Amino acid sequence: MKNKSVFKVGDKVFDLRNGWGVINKIYEDFVFPIKVNFDDTFDCYTYDGKFDNSNLQFLSFTEYNLEGFSQERPEELPKKGQIVWVRDSEFQSWMIAHFMDRINDFYQVTSNWNKKESSYWKFITTENPYKDV
Repeated sequence: MKNKSVFKVGDKVFDLRNGWGVINKIYEDFVFPIKVNFDDTFDCYTYDGKFDNSNLQFLSFTEYNLEGFSQERPEELPKKGQIVWVRDSEFQSWMIAHFMDRINDFYQVTSNWNKKESSYWKFITTENPYKDV
């Protein structure tokens, strides 16, 4: 297999897991032919910079990060038009409305009596907060 890599021996490259390193060797006919030396370790990559058999390329000529990466489960939002209760502070009474959307840190709703105009609230629940009162 002919080396079809953009990487060359001596290139300074970045891997999010290891930081900066230098390509030490490129082997012919290896599954992971590119050997990169880091400060106290080394790793091998495919010709296109993959670390494993996934489609993720790790090797880069520029430093990168995973800004916005999260494993926090996203909030499950009500369905559009679903009845919800909203308020802006914990000391305020809940008001009933119909859910429209979430925009930044606020929930957009319409009222029962005026569905053409929307308002924005900080807190929302789909459970009747007064059911046990």
